[in-house]
Amino acid sequence: MQRTKERLGIVCATTEEIRDDLLNGALGNDDLLEEVLTAAREGRDITDRLDQLHAVLQAEGDAQGLHGYDDRGLTDRRVHAAGVHRARPAETIYICPTDRCARFWWPQGPSPVPRCVLSSDPLRRARL
Repeated sequence: MQRTKERLGIVCATTEEIRDDLLNGALGNDDLLEEVLTAAREGRDITDRLDQLHAVLQAEGDAQGLHGYDDRGLTDRRVHAAGVHRARPAETIYICPTDRCARFWWPQGPSPVPRCVLSSDPLRRARL
């Protein structure tokens, strides 16, 4: 379940990059990505579809598959920023509004809060 949430978080955070790579790759379409997004929106199990998308991206030449899109290495919510006191959580972070994926976003000055790719709702504010 956690692996599925992490992978969906990567898809949500990098949807357009994945889409571009699929459209410009050997497949020439983004059907599988759309299947993942549609199934996730409808609350269906997406584990197999994410596995397929991961395998397709690997077959396209990226040995890391979906994980190659997560260059931040931050899909694990247990990761704490340097200087964050873990005993007294005080850092604001924005997370998936429905807790369906492991996507998160650190506030970045006046930048608007990103929206969920699935629901279009803004990411939900949380405290570490």
